Order: sequence, then structure tokens, then C-alpha cells
Amino acid sequence: MPSSSSPPSPPAEPSMAATPTPSVQIPPLSFALVSTGVYRSGCPMPLNFPFLSKLHLKSIIYLADQDLPTDLQRFVAENNIQVFHFRVQQVRGDNNATDDNADGSLLENGLDTASEVVNEDGSTTISRRGSAISRRDSAAAMIFEEERERKEKKEKEKEKVENDPVSMRLALELLLDNRNFPVLIHSNKGKHRSGVLVACMRKLLQNWAFGSVKLEYYYFAGEKGKADVEFIEKFEPTLKYDERWAPAWLRYTPEEGKLIKVIKDG
Repeated sequence: MPSSSSPPSPPAEPSMAATPTPSVQIPPLSFALVSTGVYRSGCPMPLNFPFLSKLHLKSIIYLADQDLPTDLQRFVAENNIQVFHFRVQQVRGDNNATDDNADGSLLENGLDTASEVVNEDGSTTISRRGSAISRRDSAAAMIFEEERERKEKKEKEKEKVENDPVSMRLALELLLDNRNFPVLIHSNKGKHRSGVLVACMRKLLQNWAFGSVKLEYYYFAGEKGKADVEFIEKFEPTLKYDERWAPAWLRYTPEEGKLIKVIKDG
């Protein structure tokens, strides 16, 4: 008696096992490659850490007056990254910020911008937000306004913060030592303070034309930053470096005499 054969097996279906999906790599705010071994950005957040891990950073140049965020402190400790923290403040002053008081706010006595009004009898008065003062009193109001502006200007000068030339010099010398590479230059948003250091690097270490230096600075910083640009243009420090560890992108003009070759260790 012939044995019954079992029905043919259905064709095997493709395996439905989940294929690992590569994690999304998100760079920090304002991230960019500056030159080989040198990057710039705003302050990294935890969602940026997988991306930063791929860079295998050896060091960070941190330009800010605040402490490094706790989660970033943990990340650099876990990845054996050395942090060079320069406690520099963001430049403040007439050249680097808009006038916060130029918004039509009321004066101390409740008056606002003056407007001239013609009355029915042909006389004129000066109206300020519903109040009116006669023309004979307008001189007193102008004196008051000038005095207020003078006091505000004086207060702004007290609050003015300029770039720190010592910090910039020390940071540039770190960039002259490729043992610190790969290095990330970062500030709060990666615009002004990071931009000043990168611009000084372009000008002093890579011999860029100043027009190109300004163009790159404004690309990241936007319209603000006149005081920064003035600092970059005038900044001419004497820098010491060890030729053995000089970066490959160094473009130095010897006749300028601003870079001094030294042996820093045995």
C-alpha cells in the first residue's frame, strides 16, 4: 500500500526580524567644520551627544561666563575630553547690540514722543500721549530729554563689555597645538564669542584676507557684531607655539614676526 505523502511546505516567508535603524545624528546649533581637526558650534545638548561621539574629540574650548552644563560635564568625563574654559562674557555696547530703550517706552515723567498739534485758533501745542504742553514749555522738555539720554548713555558705558585679549591669545595658542585635536570651539549659541576666536584664527594663523574673515563672521553672527569686528581687525598678539605640533593648516607670513617658535617641553 503506497504511503501517503505529506503536502508540500509553503515557501518560507521573508524574515520579519527588525533591522536595526541607525540613530539620527543631530549636530549642535551652528555646527561647522573650521579646518582639519577644528570644529565650532553652540552649546551641545544631550540630543547632540551621539553626533559628537563620532568626532572623537580630544578637547573643547568653551567660551562663556557660565559653568559647563551638568549633562555636558558628564559627557566629557565619560569620553575623556579635556575642557579649556575661558570665562568670557558676550560683548555688550552700542556697537554690538540694539538699543533696548529705543522702543517708544515712556519717559520717567510719563511723556512720550512729541507731536505738534495745530489748534482751531491757529496756535500750536506739543502733544505727548494725551498730554499737551505749550510751546514755551517745550525747551524745558527738550532739556529733560537730553539729560535722560545722557544718563542712559553713561549707564550703558558702565555696562559695556569688551573682548578679552588674554583669553583670545591663550585660546589661539591651544589651536597651534594639534595634540588638542580634534577640538570643538563652542559658546552659548556659537555666534559671537566662537566667531571672534575663529575669525582671529583665520586672520592670524591662516592668513585670510580680512574681507573673507568678516564675511564668515557675519554669516554666523548676523547683523550685530561691529565691536567684535573692530577687535578682530586690531588684535595683533604675539603667539608662542611648538613647531613639532603645529597644525597642517597653519599659513604664517614670517615677516610679520607675530609667531614665535618655542620648545615647550623636552
